Amino acid sequence: MRVIILHFLDRESKNNDAIVRALADSASRAGHIVEIVDGTRSTDSLRLTPYEYVVVFSPSYGLFKGRIHSRVAEVLSSCGNVTGKKGAAFVTKSLFSAPSANQALMTAMEKEGMVVNDFNIIENSEQASAAGSHLG
Repeated sequence: MRVIILHFLDRESKNNDAIVRALADSASRAGHIVEIVDGTRSTDSLRLTPYEYVVVFSPSYGLFKGRIHSRVAEVLSSCGNVTGKKGAAFVTKSLFSAPSANQALMTAMEKEGMVVNDFNIIENSEQASAAGSHLG
């Protein structure tokens, strides 16, 4: 299955890079063809149509009321028809806001017509690897 990991994580952090890489490597070992795309960079020509599974990974912001990266909704709405596509919503661990940030991410994906069949709060590479092994 063709999988895209669309992340909005800060590339400056080595931990975030390791988390995304662990997620992709684990999904590849499970037999998927994986492509990683940084959603914080230019995504004007990005189309999600060729992919069968879409993983959206955002940091969680806020202390109690969880928020996701501001570009998530913008990028998802500009990437072509995603109605009916299966996907996963992952957010980074934060103090108290991660569950509500995960809910906000799922809502943004479902607003575009995606079917979210997996969601999780990911803190480290081991959790990312476990999540990547059962995508699809």
